[in-house]
This record gives sequence, structure tokens and C-alpha cells, in this order.
Amino acid sequence: MFTTLSRIIKAGFAGFYRNITVSLSAVLIIGIALLAFASMYLGGTVLSASISQLEQKVDVNVYFATTADVELVGEIKKELESINQVASVTYITREQALENFKERNKDNKIILDSLEVLDDNPLGASFNVKAKEISQYENIALFLDQVQVQDKYAGLIDTVNYNQNKQAIDKIRSLTDYSQKFGVIVFGILSALSLIIVYNTIRLTIYTVKEEVAVMRLVGASRFFARGPFIIEGMLYGLIGTILALAVLWPSLYYAAPSLNQVFVLNVYELFMNEFVLIAGGMLAIGMTLGLVSSGLAIRKYLDI
Repeated sequence: MFTTLSRIIKAGFAGFYRNITVSLSAVLIIGIALLAFASMYLGGTVLSASISQLEQKVDVNVYFATTADVELVGEIKKELESINQVASVTYITREQALENFKERNKDNKIILDSLEVLDDNPLGASFNVKAKEISQYENIALFLDQVQVQDKYAGLIDTVNYNQNKQAIDKIRSLTDYSQKFGVIVFGILSALSLIIVYNTIRLTIYTVKEEVAVMRLVGASRFFARGPFIIEGMLYGLIGTILALAVLWPSLYYAAPSLNQVFVLNVYELFMNEFVLIAGGMLAIGMTLGLVSSGLAIRKYLDI
């Protein structure tokens, strides 16, 4: 049994080297498809983490007019805190808002000098409202819209910045969705090309050794022994394609990590290393499956034994 298996594996390697140019093209396209898969996985994970962090930073800022009555502002704060979706409401007084503004612009002498010229504080009080979940900000914004149209609070609220934050998050989500869909399409196309190229490569190998296989069958070789080398050859394409993809991906991420870390929340190289077994195993499984399916189809159609 082991002797037979050893001969089949050797024959599979021989088939790979027999048409080395075509074999390398099959390996290359599988490697590119696997690179697309790994990039899609890593990109999706990094983008999801980035969006989650952005969502944690999202809030609703309510800015009041400089003439807003403090008691009415306090009433709105109580009403906001009574809403189940609200996690916290931070009240920033006019004086604190001015101090914060000065701190942010402490290196801008022109702005600081301009503030000294003014007779009164130009900034109004504000609320920083945080919801328990990102999806609940819309209800909070709707409540504030209702407050703005009430006669009791007319002219009290100057601006609410929810819509700007919502648009930013929605754009990022849309970009992520489109990039993932694009990645799936690219991976699908490359996988299909891999199947076609490996299929044709195995077909070429079959035509090359068809007479040898016929002789083997005449002298009593089993169907398994006759077909086995082509299966091994197809799986070999997937194995070498995986090694090639990892050989490109690993150093690329290592050298690109410093630049990528300035853009993304997660360290892409550390993510790759932490999940190396999962990523490499997934790439190997996909690569071997592509080679196995392609060779199986070619054998079924062209190796009539």
C-alpha cells in the first residue's frame, strides 16, 4: 500500500515537472487567488475594527445659543437622561467651553488676542450625549428635533451635530461593504481562472501520458494507481500556490506595517501573525480544493479508463 502511494506521489511530481511552464502558470494564478482571499480577510477584519472604534467615538453634541436660559438647559438635560437609550449626558458650561477653546488654540496668538478684545464670551453651553448603542443615536436626534420646535424651548438650541457624524459613519460602512463585495468578486474570478488553467494543465498532462496509462491498465494497474498521479499533481498546484502566496504576503505585510498602522486601528502584521494558522490553513484548504476539483473534472472527462 505504502509502496503504491509512494509511486503515485512520485508520478504526480513527475507530471508537474513534465510541463513545468504550464504548471507554473497554474501555480501563479492559484497564488494570486489566494492572495486575494487573504487580503479580503485581513482587510475586512481591520476595517470592521476601525468602524467599531469610530462608532465608540460617535456622540451627539448639542450647542446652545449664548442667550439660552440655564434653567431651561437643565430641563432638557433631565429629559435626555430619562431616555432609556441615553448612556450619559455631559454638560459643558459657557465658561468651560471657552477654556476648552483656549486650550485647543493655545498656540494661536491671533485667536487668543481676538478673544481678549471681545466684551463677552462668544460660546454657548453644550451637551455631549452618548447612547448605549450606535443605532440609538437617531432616536436621540429625533427627540432633540422635537425639542427645537417646542415653543417653550424656541431659540434655545443652536445646532446639533448628529447628521454630520451619521453621514461619516454611513460613508465608511458603505465603503467597507463595497470593498468586501469587490473582494469577493475578484476572488471568485481568480478562482474560476484557477480552475480553468489547472483543468487545462491536467488535460495536457493526460494527453501526454495517455498511452502510458493505457499500457499500465493492460498490465493490471488499478484505476486508483492510474488516476492518482493526476490528483496529486492538481493538489500540488494548490500546495505550491499557497506557499507562493504566503512568501509574498508575509514580507509585504512586514515592510508595509509601519505605513498601514498610521491608517488602521489594528496592526495588520500582528493580526496576520496572530491568526497565521487560520489564514494559512484557509489558503491551503482553498488552494488544494481548487487543484483537486480541477484535476477531478479533467480526469473524468479525458481519462477514459
